[in-house]
Amino acid sequence: MKIRGTVVCFPVQNLDKTLTFYKNIFGLPDIQIEEGMITVELPNLSLFFMEKGAFEAYSKKAGRGVQFQKDNIGTIISCALMSKEDVDTALENAPNYGGAVSGKAMVDETYGGYIGYISDPDGHLWELVYPSQQN
Repeated sequence: MKIRGTVVCFPVQNLDKTLTFYKNIFGLPDIQIEEGMITVELPNLSLFFMEKGAFEAYSKKAGRGVQFQKDNIGTIISCALMSKEDVDTALENAPNYGGAVSGKAMVDETYGGYIGYISDPDGHLWELVYPSQQN
């Protein structure tokens, strides 16, 4: 089997807040809301942030409902960044755009790397990592 592309879909409560967050935190000025959804293209991965009603309609095909990360759903999106400064900047700016920070970034003693955690306005948790092999 060859995978052509991978997409992860997330429900959101307010597309405008989500758009502002991702444009500013990840430096994605060209993303926009189209047909009830925001598409974020990352290397080898597409993220679809879908308005709650659109997500409900989509997820019913798979027999699933809608739950938000703030309901303590166990999903972490891990993303390797280019520098410690990128991690620190994201943590510093997340609250300015409706996100939240889960503590201060630090070196992970078990796995290595400089790691910080932020959540978007809907609570989707991002683990931002500057890998140890680049330190």
